[in-house]
Amino acid sequence: MPDPGRTNPELGSHLNILLNSASLYITQGVAPSTLKSYVSAWSWFTKFCFSFRIPILPILISTICAFVVHCFESRNLKIATIRKLLAGIQFHARFHNPNYPSIFSTPAIRLLLKGIEKSAQKTPDKCLPITLNLLHRLTSSLSNSSFCEYINILLEAVFLSAFYGFMRLGEFASDSKIFNPARGLCLSDLRFSSSSFNLFIKYSKADSSGTGVTITISKINFFCPYTSMVRYLKARPRTPKNSPLFILPNRLPMTKQWFRTHLASVLTLCDLSPHLYTGHSFCIGAATTAAECGVPDSTIQMLGRWSSTAYKIYIRSDKQILLNAQQALSTYNQGS
Repeated sequence: MPDPGRTNPELGSHLNILLNSASLYITQGVAPSTLKSYVSAWSWFTKFCFSFRIPILPILISTICAFVVHCFESRNLKIATIRKLLAGIQFHARFHNPNYPSIFSTPAIRLLLKGIEKSAQKTPDKCLPITLNLLHRLTSSLSNSSFCEYINILLEAVFLSAFYGFMRLGEFASDSKIFNPARGLCLSDLRFSSSSFNLFIKYSKADSSGTGVTITISKINFFCPYTSMVRYLKARPRTPKNSPLFILPNRLPMTKQWFRTHLASVLTLCDLSPHLYTGHSFCIGAATTAAECGVPDSTIQMLGRWSSTAYKIYIRSDKQILLNAQQALSTYNQGS
């Protein structure tokens, strides 16, 4: 079939104008954040092609396969990140050729991703648990810190709530200084009763339904999270109900990075390595302590809001606990 642009130059010129307009509409049909991700992926791909002197266009499946292997072996990228890069390449491929087939449905790409996923070495979680005894050490050391009194009160409330609420870092700390009340923990998400308080977590990795979950934290006699929360609220600056529950003296939200930095300082104060503990250590420590106390598995699963037996990987036992268990088994065997 003859090319209309060759037989009629005016028609070809008009067609190019329409195609350029179509390209503009295509980019406008994508969310800005998604488009930014696609542009970044395309930049990675073009740099790869330039460095190995591979033609960018036409975009060949063999070139994409080589790019995937390069990302995995040379850049140590995770499979999820590689998939995002492929989505960006596919967008630009269809940008140049609307008939370009789906990259992810291509047998070679499918098998390659499956093989990489199987061969990827899963790095063991080296994060240590903040157990009950360690929680008490951290909380007690706050009086000797260089922080102001308000920061000490804030950290104590966060430490105790995170532990007894089996909370993950993303459930009580903001991603950035720009707080999103539709996702983050707000002052309005806190409710008190005579013997406990509730926290409504609107977003959590453990919430598969996406409807939010309520955490209940009880009064206790020693290092009480209820008393600590009341003390914090009395010291906390007045803000609207939809503001972050945990805020700094300047009324900005307590971010993940801020919390990690201050947790590291408290750990150092206790002669503990900050590299071995993270914001996730409270949840791990709560599960570990509960298991050591003989709390039933089903209860630990419910407290940590785990939908499967995944909670078992958070239960960490040190060598002495294992030795004590072996001694108990030995005693039981002799008495039988």
